[in-house]
Amino acid sequence: MLKKLGSGERVPFILHLAELRRRLIFCVGFLGVAFTGCYMVSDRLLAPFVGLLGTKMVFLTPMEAFMAYMSIAFYAALAVCVPIFAHQSWAFVSPGLLEKEKRFAGPVIVAASVLFFIGVAFCWFVVLPFAVKFLLAYGGDVMTPMISVKAYLNFCLSMMLVFGLVFELPLVVVFIHAIGLVSLESLWNFQRYWVVVAFIIGAIVTPTPDVFNQMLASVPLIVLYEVSLVYIYLFGRRKVEKNTA
Repeated sequence: MLKKLGSGERVPFILHLAELRRRLIFCVGFLGVAFTGCYMVSDRLLAPFVGLLGTKMVFLTPMEAFMAYMSIAFYAALAVCVPIFAHQSWAFVSPGLLEKEKRFAGPVIVAASVLFFIGVAFCWFVVLPFAVKFLLAYGGDVMTPMISVKAYLNFCLSMMLVFGLVFELPLVVVFIHAIGLVSLESLWNFQRYWVVVAFIIGAIVTPTPDVFNQMLASVPLIVLYEVSLVYIYLFGRRKVEKNTA
């Protein structure tokens, strides 16, 4: 049974390790249960990827098809377990935080999870359909696509992971401002340069050389940066008004 430590409770270091071990075992156990459930429906989880491709995939080794089902079940289980992992992480560190830090850390965990899933959804519904269609058409009339299930899943899942991380940008900008590393004025002045940086990042993370698909990655980065600045401005102004009241 997991022990819930009280706020400010002092315990020996060995008990912290024991608490961490129990929570890790709990997380791994929950991941195992989720993986088992996802593997039982792995064919349904794989079906949307087949629909996105528009044709059947091939496997080049005897183990490749089996590992494809294992991979899709594992990544789906990880997605299911994100709230559990976040809660267990919060439950472990929260007793050692001050009340002010608790008010800050909780929303950060929630925001990081939400932004990551928004990025993954944006990649799946907006970026991947255009990218896959473009890449398949790139062979023209001289090449016939024979898509390996391993290579295809690696491509899709890596793209979704990249966009999930990219959408953490507002959290990063707010954080570096909160710790005093940069001022809001400096962030405003960096806007014109960020447009260039965003298009460079878009060119790197998108596998297609056309401008349209690069813009699908670059424009969200620009918008997310602007949203970060607006949040910092509104939050900072409200904080100043509260301190002067």
